[in-house]
Amino acid sequence: MSEDMKTVSIYAPEDLVDDFDDKVWQMKAEGEIDRDASRSEVLRHLMEEWTEGNSKSDSKAAMMTAD
Repeated sequence: MSEDMKTVSIYAPEDLVDDFDDKVWQMKAEGEIDRDASRSEVLRHLMEEWTEGNSKSDSKAAMMTAD
């Protein structure tokens, strides 16, 4: 069964993306996530956790407001 998917683009500072990729690589090396997981898959999983309220991070700290 296929789910409908949207394509989402985000803009993030290059150093943040580099740090994220480093963390993903580290988690793959330690066997915490599948070695074949893509950046998109990891982000999708984090979005699911956050929306389901299973995130370990403080949701208020993660929220940003636009000026």
